[in-house]
Amino acid sequence: MDAENVRITRGSKVSLELVDRSGGIERMEFTLVESKQADLKSGLLDENAPLARVLTHHQAGEILPYTAGDLKEVRILSVEQVETHAFADAAEKRRETVRKAETQSEIINQLNFATASGSKWGDYDVDVEKLMEQQSKKEGDDA
Repeated sequence: MDAENVRITRGSKVSLELVDRSGGIERMEFTLVESKQADLKSGLLDENAPLARVLTHHQAGEILPYTAGDLKEVRILSVEQVETHAFADAAEKRRETVRKAETQSEIINQLNFATASGSKWGDYDVDVEKLMEQQSKKEGDDA
């Protein structure tokens, strides 16, 4: 199939420009994936996202109206089909990121409590090593 006639579907790598009302342009590139694989920071857009729904079944060269915030249109620059199985581990990467954030949040919460409690209830020591050990054990149990 001629690359210029490729229509946007799941597995399409899309390059586009978002145009705002003042004429400003933001270039964006992503691959359209199913919801459980989506991770926009990694360039994986959920096929059910509003932008994806507007783009689906269109092709490079088209200019489509797209009103979200101050945006007025989207210009599709290129579309190519890619292998989607390469993104199967995106969900696991997100879970790992969440687990790390939870650990960091728990440490910060306990440090905040220790700081506040010292003036009211006496000393409270945070055992960061114990928290990290508990998180490592929890991650091992989840695997």
